[in-house]
Amino acid sequence: MVRAFLFAIVSGLILTPLGWAQAGQWQFRWQQGQTLTYVVEHATSAAEVVGDSKSDTRTKLNLTKRWQVLDVDASGVATLQLSLAALRLEATTPTGGVLLFDSNDPAKSDEHMREELGKFVGQPLAVLRMDVYGRVVEVKESKHGPASRFDSELPFVFTLPAGAPAPGQEWDRAYKITLAPPQGTGEKYDAVQKYVCKAVANGLATLTLSTELKNMPENALDRVPLLQLQPEGEVVFDIAHGRLHSASLKIEKELKGHQGEGSSYKFQSSYTEKYVENK
Repeated sequence: MVRAFLFAIVSGLILTPLGWAQAGQWQFRWQQGQTLTYVVEHATSAAEVVGDSKSDTRTKLNLTKRWQVLDVDASGVATLQLSLAALRLEATTPTGGVLLFDSNDPAKSDEHMREELGKFVGQPLAVLRMDVYGRVVEVKESKHGPASRFDSELPFVFTLPAGAPAPGQEWDRAYKITLAPPQGTGEKYDAVQKYVCKAVANGLATLTLSTELKNMPENALDRVPLLQLQPEGEVVFDIAHGRLHSASLKIEKELKGHQGEGSSYKFQSSYTEKYVENK
């Protein structure tokens, strides 16, 4: 269970380099040597009923993610390195037991989780190349989990359109979800994320995000791992500084009959991410 969760988880005015920023457009403004730090809180619950059996698992994850900008080329494509400065995971098992890992207090952590999760903290986890629209151009390294996860779980939550931000502006992103082990065996599903700009004020753009799968598997049981990959919610982009400011996403999905008559599976997720100034 812990290992499966690990693969599921796995992140003043900044002067714009000359040659790629265009006035009036909203873009990620990468700068070599820059460090972007984000605090993440992610809570999930999964309730399953099969016959007379009921199970309920819950997780609460707290992360401090750091993205270091290693390089920026003339077109604005940046090479970024992801690491975790802190990680705390509390998992409640179907039997009611609680497993805990806290990188700030490893002595009080579960031994197995300390061994599994300790290696995620304080070391590079991935190196990516990203353009000014927040799109992943190349996954150069991915030390924990498949590179394909960055297709469905964008490093900075969403992508930007060309042009200037304006209320009512709509755009979307088509991509493929790949179910790698342990959730699947490489199955691919077409998906699209839709974005709508709600407001632009005080140098910030607020937009909504929704996710739709275009080709769900026929077998209801095969749909279970896809539930956690369909977020919706709100994202705030800092136009002036060219960076993600915050995100608040949720998932509430339920399947009925996935393991026979009367069975059900309900998944809920609450995810928040917020930029914090480096000290």
